[in-house]
Amino acid sequence: MLAKLTRGNQITIPKDIVEQAHLREASEYVEVGYAHGVIYLKPVTVEERISPEQFEKFQSWALRQERGDLRFDSLQEGVQHFKKRLKKS
Repeated sequence: MLAKLTRGNQITIPKDIVEQAHLREASEYVEVGYAHGVIYLKPVTVEERISPEQFEKFQSWALRQERGDLRFDSLQEGVQHFKKRLKKS
């Protein structure tokens, strides 16, 4: 079977190959390798190391504003503030 390499280095895997390899949309990642003149794709499973619930809990903790925290309306304002502090020290 032929597959075309596009300008963005993308290839569409033919449906027959997808079925033979038991790929699914949920199989988002494949290992790509090159050995002995052969390019190969190997389906891999990527395991999340933190659950969405844990991430949400961490994010709400990290973004919680506490007494004494500085708040800036823009990144530029924050950068200027810290540049002034560096000059003073």
